[in-house]
Amino acid sequence: MSPRTTARPYRDFLTPALHRRFTSAFTLTICLCYTEAVWMGEWNNFFWPWFPLGFAGIRTGLLCIASMAIYVLRVSQMHIGERTTNYPFETFFKYLFRLNTIMTLFWYIVSTWLFVETYIWSQAPNAKLGFTDYGRTHERIRLNERPMFLRFMFLCLAVAQSTIHLYKDYDRVAFPVLKGQKKSNNTGDSSIMPRTQIWAKSKQMVSNSFIIMLFVLFGGSLLYFVFLRQAVWEWNYRFGRWIFSLAKTSRPSANPALAELWARFVVEGFLLTLLWQFTNTAFDAYFAQEPLKKEKPITDDSKDPNGSLLNGLKAKKEVPRNVAFWELVLITERFDTRRRSIYEEIDRKNGSTWKQVLAVCLAEIRGVSERIQAVQSPTPDPGAMKKPEPVQTLPRISQPLKEDEIIGKNAHPSTRLDKLGNFASDFAKTHASPPGSSPPTQRLLEYSNTLLASERKAQLSSGTLTSRLQTQLLLVIRSPIGTPFRKSLRRNAKLVVAGTPYGRAGMIADAASALTGLAVCSLKEDSLGQVYKDIPEIIRAFVTAIKQIEGFVSGIEVHWTDTDLEGKNEDEIRRIPETEELLEVLKSGLEKIVLAFVEYLEAMDITKTEIVEAKELAQKDRKPADKEMIEKK
Repeated sequence: MSPRTTARPYRDFLTPALHRRFTSAFTLTICLCYTEAVWMGEWNNFFWPWFPLGFAGIRTGLLCIASMAIYVLRVSQMHIGERTTNYPFETFFKYLFRLNTIMTLFWYIVSTWLFVETYIWSQAPNAKLGFTDYGRTHERIRLNERPMFLRFMFLCLAVAQSTIHLYKDYDRVAFPVLKGQKKSNNTGDSSIMPRTQIWAKSKQMVSNSFIIMLFVLFGGSLLYFVFLRQAVWEWNYRFGRWIFSLAKTSRPSANPALAELWARFVVEGFLLTLLWQFTNTAFDAYFAQEPLKKEKPITDDSKDPNGSLLNGLKAKKEVPRNVAFWELVLITERFDTRRRSIYEEIDRKNGSTWKQVLAVCLAEIRGVSERIQAVQSPTPDPGAMKKPEPVQTLPRISQPLKEDEIIGKNAHPSTRLDKLGNFASDFAKTHASPPGSSPPTQRLLEYSNTLLASERKAQLSSGTLTSRLQTQLLLVIRSPIGTPFRKSLRRNAKLVVAGTPYGRAGMIADAASALTGLAVCSLKEDSLGQVYKDIPEIIRAFVTAIKQIEGFVSGIEVHWTDTDLEGKNEDEIRRIPETEELLEVLKSGLEKIVLAFVEYLEAMDITKTEIVEAKELAQKDRKPADKEMIEKK
């Protein structure tokens, strides 16, 4: 455990752990594939339909490849945090044209193709699912529409499942936020065995599979017979003419025996959808397990365990970084030897182990405050703040203009022409209007009043038009059509507090929990006194984050499109589960640190005002018993 040893990358320990979980999940999937393969076979014999070394084994292998396509998709696109955007349409527009969307559809189509071809190959000749229909002996070979329709329906099933996969974000493996309290997440409690989780969701998998199959049954049939039947037939006919001797012109028959084909799709479509549901559920159940190997942290096999853990905490990729923070929380709570080693390793490059752990955890906590401050007081554009550069003018080539009287005093008229001009000027002045009531000024005022009146009328008419448009838009927003365009307060709060494009709430909670555990345990285990000096910094970071989150949530404005909050009181509006969970972790950690160091806080580099503020925040929204404990201290 010498810190001088070069630490191995964190992925060297995470990848084998994920491989073990992948193997366990795929083993259960093989059992389901074998069951469906036996069902597809011909039951004309008691022994061969289920014998693994016969056709049942071959079908099982093909179905396993079909499920493997979904596992490949999940591994390649796995992420931990929740997608964060302002409104659903932004999520749709942001992720629609990405490569991951195309790959999702591609892998589901591959899985569907393997399944349906295995099914068609397994059926007897009397099922009439061949590409061509030989008909009678004197008739020419004809194109068979039955497998064509069946393949089209399964293709629609792949498109529907891909849409659901992207909409519900199946690529996310949801880690619990409150790990110390064993808080359940979307995939279940991580402390429960994966098989138990899968069995608990078996009814939900069956019902979801049946609903998806029925939706595709009606929607796909309508799409085929109303719009695409002739196009699908012509495409298959052009392809078949290269292989078979078909007639020059051919059309689909009037009756393709729909009742039988629908019955086949109901059974096999349900089985394929169930296979997909089971694969996704098994993947989530196993991959959301705690990062342990034989009830020990996965980095225990390293020659420098804490060094490898630090590599994971500083990783740029989301998955190893989340897993490393979870492992740090487990080490802090359960494994005393590893926790003591964090205090003892001081001779390490870039600082002691404690200092590096402190820096990484505080960066996550302070990131919340930085994001909130960036939203509340955005930095001005540097380009807009630049002063205009002085314009360089040409050198003066003439004298400046005179400021005194240019015309000068009037001279006494000497000629007849000058006398006539003075007479005309005096006559005009005598018959002019008195000062202050000139007709041009009055006309100008009347014209300006007319303009103001017309402008007011235009504003009133435009205001009325705007109110009408807002009323119509509000009706659209309240309808199901307007759901993707609603900018909810909850989504906005998650985006700012947890970050984007994927939320970091889990890592923030892990950082707070790890710092809390290490700080509290340092009273007995930190013989070198490293943690004692950093307690004020930890308390200030917790206090700032709590104040920023509470201030942001209480001050955030409700958007006019957020119709889900209509009729709710202020407490219900400001109740956001994601931020409440994060505040619970921060307040609980602040409370434990204050209780542990309350006797030494005044001797530290922390003022009485900060101590009182920390105690008040720890007491706020806490249980009465917890408040009494803090007040006694």
